[in-house]
Amino acid sequence: MDIETGLDNLLRGQFDAALAEFEGCGQQPTAEKLCELTRACADLSAYAAALAEGDLSVRPPKSCRHFSTHLESLHAKLKRLARQLLIFSAGYPMPAVDDMGDLSDGLTFLINQAQTCKKQVEHDQNHDVETGLMNRRAFVRGVREALQMQPGKFGVLLSCGLDNLKYVNESHGYDGGDLYISKVVEALQMCENDAVLLARTAGSEFAVFAHGFDNEESALRFAQDNRKTLLNTTIELPNEIVRIRASLGVAVYPSDAMTGDVLMNYASHAMFEVQNFNRGTLMRFNPEVYRAKANILSRQERLDELLEGQLIRFAFQPIVSLKDGAIYGYEALMRSTTPHFASPLDVLQLAEAQSKLPQLEYLTFRMIFDWMGKNFPSLGARKIFFNAISAQYLDARELRTMHPRYEDICRNMVFEIIETASSEEGLAQKVRELRTELAAFIAIDDFGCAHSNALRLLNISPEILKIDSFFIRAIHKAPASKREFLSNILVYCRSKGILTVAEGVETREELASVVALGFDLAQGFYLARPEFALQELTQSQIEEITALRRTV
Repeated sequence: MDIETGLDNLLRGQFDAALAEFEGCGQQPTAEKLCELTRACADLSAYAAALAEGDLSVRPPKSCRHFSTHLESLHAKLKRLARQLLIFSAGYPMPAVDDMGDLSDGLTFLINQAQTCKKQVEHDQNHDVETGLMNRRAFVRGVREALQMQPGKFGVLLSCGLDNLKYVNESHGYDGGDLYISKVVEALQMCENDAVLLARTAGSEFAVFAHGFDNEESALRFAQDNRKTLLNTTIELPNEIVRIRASLGVAVYPSDAMTGDVLMNYASHAMFEVQNFNRGTLMRFNPEVYRAKANILSRQERLDELLEGQLIRFAFQPIVSLKDGAIYGYEALMRSTTPHFASPLDVLQLAEAQSKLPQLEYLTFRMIFDWMGKNFPSLGARKIFFNAISAQYLDARELRTMHPRYEDICRNMVFEIIETASSEEGLAQKVRELRTELAAFIAIDDFGCAHSNALRLLNISPEILKIDSFFIRAIHKAPASKREFLSNILVYCRSKGILTVAEGVETREELASVVALGFDLAQGFYLARPEFALQELTQSQIEEITALRRTV
């Protein structure tokens, strides 16, 4: 909704379009009057043009209701004058009547009426109808003009939010609410002078601006004095005496801001903070709190943009066979395509904080299915490992809806389940359905980083077990107990036909150790970093792995 667009439509005579634009700007009564007046002026112009061409058959426009009686009278006099001119032109004497004078008086009245209507419209555009105070737009403009007149002086802007107006309306009706509002206005007007501006900026919000102070202390003292005056005001209502309850935010010129609209914004922000945390008090604008709030709101908006715009893509890290150096598969790792998130973990944490983790998980599942559908022929027998954040969408029926080739896709997928998802009810049943209905593989990810290792391993019986990088880091220098622990896990997995993956292999020594321990697969920066395109190992890397294998 845009006032300027509405005015443009108005000038073009597009009155319905103008009203539609004005409707959302909080100026509907004023807009209707303005449209009515503009329509009337347009109709009046057309009427006058017809008369100028000598067409007395036209009727005064009905839209000019403010002066319809006078138009009818003028029209009748014009017709009578025309008849008299015809009689005079035929050689008969002109009657002694003052129709021309009457016509002049009528036109003068019409002009005065139009000017009165214009002044009323202009007033309504800049003032609150109920209180007569300036509205927000006029107030901000007034603050701007005041600052220009005294740029070297200090000013203070108070944003006042009434905390108990809703209670008064509910308890005493809108008549009680109107009385309450009138008393608030009276209390605020006690501080009014040539250097003070007052406004009603919203239904339960008012603003005060005072300027011309020599220092910041004087400006803040004015704010405190007005707070005391306002909060000490009582209102006598039927069967109850109500005290004004208000939360006030303060911003100081030039200390906090240099322009009127920014001052208003800052004072309003401080007022909202008071209403949220400490109603009935006065708070000075705090830039640190403001930036923190703005950052939170911005991040929330960025997350919504990411979800709605599907602003993610996938990087792929190879998972390598330690038998022959061949690529067994790739782990698909989510990446944001915007610079507003530091890492994928940043996205996940924000989504969890905003209760939007299911939406994020659904989006990532659907997008990886789309990617696999397009790249399926190039994968061959290689698997795509994909992390199920909460296992919520590990549902065979749900997965079937994500792509027409879901069966082919699922046969090439390994669904990674993090250990912290073990508490979710029905997970074991979901796993069984994925195996039987979609022929998908299941992997337990980050094994060893939570408390339910053995239980998860027994309950799920995965096709693949990924050992957390905690156990792999510096494994060549680890104590014998740690290596023995890993050996026992590997022995158990071999007995059950479970493939094992060593995560986080970052050095040649770690690679040699996991090969010697008998891991089936490995993943880590030493082998390959995640890239947006599918990678192959170099020939030298393959030869290194096969050489290490021969030493076992």
